[in-house]
Formats: sequence, C-alpha cells, structure tokens
Amino acid sequence: MAIATLRKKLAWGVLGALLFTQATATGASAAVQVSPGVTHDQTSTTVSGYSQSINTLDINLNDPYTKLEMGIPNPINSTATVSNMAKRDTTEGHHVVGAVNASLFHTDTGFPAYLLSQGNRLLNLGAVSNQSNDFMYVPAAFGINASGLGQISPFNLQIYISHHNQTYSLNSFNRVRNENESILYTSAYSYDHTRTNQFGLEVVVTGVPKSVDYGLTYGEEVKGKVTSIRPYGQSTSASIPKDGYVISAQGTAVDQIRDLKIGDEVSLSVDVDDKWKNSQFMLASGPLLVQNGKANMTIDATSPRNTTRSPRTAVAVDATGSRVFFVTVDGRQSGFSKGMTLKEFADYLASMGAYYALNLDGGGSTAMVARQHGDEYASLVNQPSDGVERRVSATLNAVSTAPNGTPTYVEAKQTSPGVIAKGASVGFQVTSVMDQYYNKLNVDSSKALFSVEGSVGHFEGNQFVADQAGKGTVVVNYQGGIARVPVTVVDEVGKLSVAPASIYAGPGDATSLKVTAVSSNGQPMIFNPSAVSFTVNGNVGTVNNLTFTAGNVETKGSITASYGSQKITIPVEVSTKPYVLHSLNNAYNLSMVNSNAASSIASETVLQAKEGAASLKLSYDFTNTGTAVSAAYMTAQQPMAIPGKPQKLGVWVYGDGAKHWLRGKVLDANGKEYTVDFTAYGGLNWYGWKYVKASIPSGIAYPVKFSSIYLAEPEAALKNRGFIYLDKLQAEYTADTIEPSFQADSSAKVVDTAKKWTITFSTPMLSSTINNQTIYVEDSNGNRLSSTVKLESDKTVTVAAPAGGYASGKTYELVVTRYARSTSSILGKNDHYTQFKVK
Repeated sequence: MAIATLRKKLAWGVLGALLFTQATATGASAAVQVSPGVTHDQTSTTVSGYSQSINTLDINLNDPYTKLEMGIPNPINSTATVSNMAKRDTTEGHHVVGAVNASLFHTDTGFPAYLLSQGNRLLNLGAVSNQSNDFMYVPAAFGINASGLGQISPFNLQIYISHHNQTYSLNSFNRVRNENESILYTSAYSYDHTRTNQFGLEVVVTGVPKSVDYGLTYGEEVKGKVTSIRPYGQSTSASIPKDGYVISAQGTAVDQIRDLKIGDEVSLSVDVDDKWKNSQFMLASGPLLVQNGKANMTIDATSPRNTTRSPRTAVAVDATGSRVFFVTVDGRQSGFSKGMTLKEFADYLASMGAYYALNLDGGGSTAMVARQHGDEYASLVNQPSDGVERRVSATLNAVSTAPNGTPTYVEAKQTSPGVIAKGASVGFQVTSVMDQYYNKLNVDSSKALFSVEGSVGHFEGNQFVADQAGKGTVVVNYQGGIARVPVTVVDEVGKLSVAPASIYAGPGDATSLKVTAVSSNGQPMIFNPSAVSFTVNGNVGTVNNLTFTAGNVETKGSITASYGSQKITIPVEVSTKPYVLHSLNNAYNLSMVNSNAASSIASETVLQAKEGAASLKLSYDFTNTGTAVSAAYMTAQQPMAIPGKPQKLGVWVYGDGAKHWLRGKVLDANGKEYTVDFTAYGGLNWYGWKYVKASIPSGIAYPVKFSSIYLAEPEAALKNRGFIYLDKLQAEYTADTIEPSFQADSSAKVVDTAKKWTITFSTPMLSSTINNQTIYVEDSNGNRLSSTVKLESDKTVTVAAPAGGYASGKTYELVVTRYARSTSSILGKNDHYTQFKVK
C-alpha cells in the first residue's frame, strides 16, 4: 500500500513539475520498500531542460515500528559520512533504514551552524540572520513535535535576562544588531567579536557555569557576572567570552542593560515558542521552500543561494504531519543530474504533495542512504557531486524498531550463471532472507528446500540435475518464505572450448583439461564435462577423468574433444626440448616498466642475433636516481603461458660488463608472483652473447606464466646508463638442457692444439679494452676458455691457447666483441666470429 501510494504521489508530482517548471519524466523510476513504514524511490526526470536524479524516502509515522530521529555528532563539532553515522546508530531493534545529511555546519570548526535541540535541551544554539539573502532570514526548523508528528515551521527563541529585580526579553541572538535591538552573542557566532558599530552599549558576562550554546534546558536559568562593558562610542566591538556571552543593545533597547556595572550578577534563560515545546527534537535550517502546499520561499529570489544550480537536500511533511519525505537531487554531473535552483526544488516538492518543506545542507554534502534488501546497514543511494560522500554534521534518520520476525522475503540464485546442458548439474543457494519487516535474517542453508516446476530436472540435495530441454522454475522454500528462480535446460551446445588450446608436455607429464561451453546465443553454459568424449590421435598419451597423461615417447599428435555435434582438436607435442616463449626478434606483447630508471626496447638487426634475424636492445639509464634500487622491467603485457612443467627459463643475453643483476618474474596457477634469478647479484659481468638460466621455484603450482625479465641495480655507486641485448626466451624441461652457442661448420679451419691467433686491426686499439672478456674463445656449448689475450702493438692482438692447449677434435669459435675498442673509444657495429677445428 505504501509503495502504491508513493507512486501515485510521484506521478502527480511529475505532472505538477510540468505545470510549474516544464519538468518532463523520463519514465525511469524504482520504488523499494525498505521497512514497514519507509519506502525508497529513485526517479530520473528533466527540469528546465536538464537531467535530474531524485531520491525520495517516504516515511509513514503512523506505522508503529517507524520513527524519525536526529543523528547527532559526538562530540558536537565532529563530522562523519551519512553512511557511517547511520551504521553507528543502528543497533538490535533500532535499525536506521534511511538517512540524509541535514544540518549546515562550519567547515573550519565542524560545529553545526544552526539550532539543534532534543527533548527540550539545547544541543547547539547556532545563529540566525537578518539578511534576506541568507538561509536563516526566517528561522525555521523540522522536528517531531510533542504529538509525535512531523513539523516544519518558523521558531522563535525567547531569550530573557534578569538583573536588579527586572526581567527583559532580548530581540534575537547571534546575528547583526539593528536599531533599537538587543542581541545575545555567544561563542556559536561566526566571529570572536560582536562586530557591531560604536552606536550602542555592550555588556560582557562571564563565569557562567554551563555553556549557553550546548546543554541548556529550555527555561533553565544560568547566572554570571559582568566583567567588561564596552561603552557607547567605542569603535572596537566586544570580544565574546568562551565562558559566557555578550549582550549588545542599541537605541531604546539600551535601557535593558544601562544600569549594569562590573561585578553585577545577570541571569539568562532561553525558551522556545509553545508549538515546539516538548518536541522530540528540532533541527533548524532554511529557507522554507513550501508553505501551505505551495512553493513559498523565505529567501530573496535574487540571492545566489537561490539561483545557483546545485545538488539539494530537503525534508517535507504532508498536511497531517504523519507523512515525512526526505528528498535529494544530485547535481554538477552533466548528462546524469545537473541539479536545481531552490525555486525549481520548491516547485518540485510542492508538486509531489509536500505541505511544508525545508531546505537542508546541499552541494557536495547532499547524501542519502537506504537499506537495501538483504543488507543489515543502509548504504548510499545517490551520487554525491564530489564522487565520494562528504563528512557532514547532524543527519535525519528514518528508524525501524520492528523486531525480528519470520522468514518472508527470500532471494536465491543459481551458484553459477548460465543455461544448463541436459545431464549437467548446478547448485542453488539462498543469498538473503528477510522477515515481514524487511529485517535481514541469518541464513542457514540446511533449512532450504528445493523443488522444480516444469519437469526440466530434479534436485539431489541442493544440486539441480537437468533432465530434459525446456524452461522451468526452481522453487526455494526457506521456512515458509518462497523464492522462484527461472532455469533453462538445453540439449545442444553452441560452442565447445578446451583449455589449454594446445599441449606441450614432457614424457609422463599430466595436464588437466578444462572444458567450457556457451549456448547457441552466446550465453554462459553449465554442462557436465565428463559427458565430453576424448579421442587421442597418435601415440601421444591417454585421457582419463579430464587429465591428459603424456606418453613416454617424444612425438606429435592431437586430442579430439566431442560433445553432440561439436568437436574441437587440441594439438599435442610430447618433448623434452626447450619451448620458445618469445623469439625476441621484436617487441610484440612487450613493454618497459621502470622503477627509479628510464628505459626502452627496440629491435636490433645490425648486431648478429643468436636466433633469427634480430634481437631486442634494452637501453637503460639508472643515473641521477638516488639510493633506491633502480630497475628496468621488460614486461609481458599479457603474461605468457608456459606449457607443461618447466624446470628453468633460459635467454640469450649480450652483456655490457656493467655488473648489474638480471632477474625475472613468473606467475603460478593461482596468480602468485615469484622472482627468479638469471644471474647472481652483480653477475651480469660479461661482454658478448651468453646463455643464462633461471630456475623455476620448486613446489610452484603449475601451469606457470612468464611475467617479466628485468635489469636491477641496488648500489648507487654502480648506477650507469647502457644497454644489453636479449634473444630467444625459452622454457627448459630437463636439468641438463644444453643450448648450443653455434653449429659446427664443416668448412672451419683446422688448427693444432697450441694454435696462437694473431688479430690485426685497421686502427690503433685502446689497451684497456683488450682482454679475454672482450676477445675470447668458446666451445659450442658456450663455455669460454681461459685464453691469454695480449696487445702486441697498437694494431696487433694475439690470443694464445689455454694451458694444455685446445682439445683435439673439438670445434671452437674465436669472438672479437664490439667492446674491443679503438683509441677513439667508439664501439664497433657488431662482433667478429672465426670458427676453427682442432686436429
């Protein structure tokens, strides 16, 4: 009934908005009952040509379990988000099911700007205004009166002072003093001085035992003594004491304080007009927006506070006071919600049936929370203009005191989404249970009973088993509360997929097969993978229970998976040979990520590559980066899947002798990252090409993926700029894999075991760069020999055989790297290789 009534109000409200502000509804509206007496509605509409998103909480105070309260900051000058305050104030039997920001506040001190009272007790005196363009030009408030009804109306604080057996009534408090007025100034005023002109008399009273701003009961009398008097004609205004107040009078009102002298005792009391006495609470704000059912604002129509298009918050009541509305409109978000002027907001509130309405804090503070079905606490339902909730002062809370009842509203779901293939099974679970009061109840899955309508399947425990194609309904009975979940069964798949899409495994290795499918229209699909038949083609291994076990012979073949009319073929290779992850001939799927470094990668075709026609040049700059570790990461944009169970990673690296640290990162089957080492700390100390390996951590969860390879330097003294080259990144599957450095050339020159090489250069050479690191002899496995390299003259270098000579019958390669520099210190373009065979 409450939902239907609210929808009628909103529909009529849109019509009213058309009449008053040319508002047109977009048709987007959703009402949700959040408790027996509270409904939340979210509406999209158009006002003055701008999109608006409006949230409304409709609160029925006739419901015995519904009441309104003020969310009070504790301490009074603290702030918090509406969500957090609603959660703070929610206890058993006292659920804050909806709330809005309410009191304006001083952002510098956190104190509320206007009056707050609760049960005839002042929580915050605040201030008012005599300026027609201010919010509080006409002091007004919202509250729950002594009859328990919502009330919006102006209020008048009656402030009395007594001295010398006389009692006087002051005109107002904490605002600008006008002619012939007496004003009370307290520390709640926006300034520490009264800021009055010299044409008046001011009396400062201190020693008041209780704060006038916080804690006085209406009618309670407090006493203090005059400690200072600012006489007529003095240009400086009186300072406002923290333990008292100032009475400022002008013209005829001076007679109220003319007789006071320093040391005199003064009594003060504050009372409120009768309609607000014994109210449950009062929250002052302004301006009034709707009065007697019509838009009628208590603010100057030309005030920027009125004409600015902003997010807005308001509270409204109907003519009886038994119906209260919290309303927010979002703003400052083009295309979603632009916000309203105060006049537009007033028209909208009147159009939705408000009899009285009061403006509350708005702008970036505008926030509404409502309890969603199945939740314990209220959560944000609007979109604040700052993108996040702002910390605010006092709030207005809609509270449900309903006790926990019996399960009434049940929500359930299929544990995995998608249509279900005949013969497959899927679980169903209860996701939330609410009682008849919309309170969240704890879920005990064992109490759920499942049945099927439509003869498409049956239940075994909480598992639905699909028997025949068609559409049906799963009925979930939770202690009398019913949920109905539609279910679809199909007898054919649209597309079958098997992962991995190809298999590369060592002899005897096991690989799990994951089978998935989608329906003919592309929907996710649940089916029984064991219903898929597998055929092994070639002597590559066997498939049992969705696990492929490789045979003991290195060979190639395939596996065919079949389900209905669908078939898919998976290439299989059983091998212990390395698996190339990336040729590194180019930067496909690779990018650089830096930490205290600058770097880049580019394809290199001049320097001889180890595989293919190119390698990758990794340029780095670790200079001017301080003492933190510098690192240049060559990262796979999409981590590279490594088939099987590799033991190591290997890569060719052309070193620059800078003694950095070459490392890498891999991901296990669960996404956990591991760091692996291609060199020891400071171990990249060579020149020329060298093949290095990194061990995969033992116990890692396979399959694994390659994530990155990176150059690191922790020592500030070793930070430089330079470059290395990388080629042929691969996975190794045996502990004794050997990567050949070169293939023996049958036409290689034949030499004796003690061969001494003489190298003649065309330009004088730099002696410091001539050594057995820049010029070396290596065997076909990449092992470098301890040859003696000597600069005999400025253009001649000799390379002597190692002690004991070269091994007979073996082939070696003499390498002159580009780091053997001329006296001009310019690097060579590439390396020079001479292959030779020993007698």
